[in-house]
Amino acid sequence: MNTQSYATNQAGILAAKKAEPTDKQRQFENRIESRSNILASRVTVLAQTHFPSLRGDHDAIEEELEALMAKEAGLRWLVRVAKYSEGANREALWREAEKRLVTLEKAAEAMLHTECV
Repeated sequence: MNTQSYATNQAGILAAKKAEPTDKQRQFENRIESRSNILASRVTVLAQTHFPSLRGDHDAIEEELEALMAKEAGLRWLVRVAKYSEGANREALWREAEKRLVTLEKAAEAMLHTECV
């Protein structure tokens, strides 16, 4: 029978604790996730809205809406992956999510104004 005691890896435990996001990073991530959820709601409202388009290019608007819905779904996936990532990868994914979110928020806002015109 082996009675040898095993050494613990204290350095590994400390390194694992360092990998945890800071409070500031968590706040950033929570804001991105919250804004992403708001965007998802806006896109859903846009998809369900049946305002007739006065511009006559209804097909183009439908294509833009479908593209916006697909990109928003991609953003949700990216946020989900970022939540379960660690270290530098986690930070890079959240930064990418923020960039995409800003772009999609602008696109949704433009789409909303297009629907109302």
